[in-house]
Amino acid sequence: MKWGGRFAVLAVSGLALGALLTGPASAASGGLARTDAGTLAEIDCGATHTAGSRLEISCYNPDSEPGSVDVTYVCSTPLDGRQVVFTEPGNPIGAGAALRLSRDCGPGQVVLTYQVWPLTASQLGDQAARQERIRRQRDQEEGR
Repeated sequence: MKWGGRFAVLAVSGLALGALLTGPASAASGGLARTDAGTLAEIDCGATHTAGSRLEISCYNPDSEPGSVDVTYVCSTPLDGRQVVFTEPGNPIGAGAALRLSRDCGPGQVVLTYQVWPLTASQLGDQAARQERIRRQRDQEEGR
């Protein structure tokens, strides 16, 4: 019975993270965006790693525009075997800047999994425009 509860919590956590993993920038290194010069720019979060109960997030934005890094991570809990999901959207990262964050799950806990989703300003704009287009289409189809 104990295993069933863990499985259910993991399944729900997996579904929540799965939505992020299927997004356009699912890799830890982020998606690609075009710079003013027409070359590809990418926010690199490849140095992000776990160390026991800590999640060490390290990103670099070589783009000429600022960006944002969304972070989701799952911690174990030693008392009852449940998992706790933390979501931190919108951590700003400047143009040509580094972002370093450290998150700690606490004593006796470990980071089970994490997702780092970096987006440049151009990608954020594209995403907002795409969401607005979907909303308008939905509203039109439903007669709103």
